[in-house]
Amino acid sequence: SFSYQGAARPALSDVSLAITPGLVGLSGRTGSGKSTLCKLLLRMYPVADGMLFFRGKDVNRLSQADIRECIAYVGQEPVVFADTIAANIAFGRPEATMAEIEAAARAAAIDDDIRTFSEGYLSVIGERGVKLSGGQRQRLALARALLCDRPLLIIDDALSAIDVETEQQVLQSILSALGGKSVLLVSHRVNVLRHADRIVLLDQGRIVDQGRHEQLLANPFYRVMAEKQQGHA
Repeated sequence: SFSYQGAARPALSDVSLAITPGLVGLSGRTGSGKSTLCKLLLRMYPVADGMLFFRGKDVNRLSQADIRECIAYVGQEPVVFADTIAANIAFGRPEATMAEIEAAARAAAIDDDIRTFSEGYLSVIGERGVKLSGGQRQRLALARALLCDRPLLIIDDALSAIDVETEQQVLQSILSALGGKSVLLVSHRVNVLRHADRIVLLDQGRIVDQGRHEQLLANPFYRVMAEKQQGHA
């Protein structure tokens, strides 16, 4: 459980969840606690002893650096630095080779876009450099996270500005690179969630249902969400 200071009600209440290797989808209405959960995993807010464990150890017995070395995070508003595209992708692994940077960009479906810029990967992003669209920023941030190659990848609604076709391409890259990794994917898009090994539904800070796509079609909220998106496909 977790409450923001001065809040009228808890942001999360009695959430019991184990994030295991594979793809875990996280969905729910706006304000249901999805981003709060992601931020707690990143230790952006303190939690009491005995509430959050990482590899069996209480997070309060571990340093933030130790935890974050094992997590790659892509947020809703990716941070882009005034530097080359290559340096932006390699921010978490500055020793990465250009071949590794390009491979991560291909996995994030942004390699083709980068090659259209005059200087390619050496193009400078910033006020006087290349301007990226929202979708390109998200894919660049995803490439940065994939290059880090960490055990847990958190994607916090960070595919929202990507078209459906590109989204599926990115998702297939993530699935093919899973191995023994864990991916926590926050999304409202049923076409993405249906690939998850497990989908967790949050509402008002509580887990109200979980299961695979086919199982959750019996849940009224999830079924209506799926039907609406199917109607707009």
